[in-house]
Amino acid sequence: MSRELMKAGRDAPVAVQDAPQAPALDQMALLMRGMADMIRTMGERMTSLEQQVRMLKTITPAQASAISAEIKRHTMELCERYQMPGCEKLVADAIRRAVKFDAGIRTMRELPSCEYDKIMLLISSWGSYKAIKAIKAKGDTKNGEQ
Repeated sequence: MSRELMKAGRDAPVAVQDAPQAPALDQMALLMRGMADMIRTMGERMTSLEQQVRMLKTITPAQASAISAEIKRHTMELCERYQMPGCEKLVADAIRRAVKFDAGIRTMRELPSCEYDKIMLLISSWGSYKAIKAIKAKGDTKNGEQ
């Protein structure tokens, strides 16, 4: 066949048979689609794994101190605003419960470091009316008994 091509020259048309190659190309396209799907799935799994690894890193001692200071500051602010002297511990506990619930943790030491900014915003903006009303009622009953 190569001799025939050489004799035909450059300008002469040569017939190419496409029939045997078509199934092979279809099969290769199918394999490539499968590989693309695998790569996409692997990327999604890697993203998920990266998020899980980030969640394993807990806050640093400095971040824990900053969180505690922010809780104390906001507690004092709320107790002063709602005129609840002596209820600081109850308000701080309510804020800590809200933080633990939001972060899905059991203790404050388990806070993931990637959630630090979000938790600081939560603390500074916390002001559950229902919780404050209950705390104020508890404080009033304690003050009334004394």
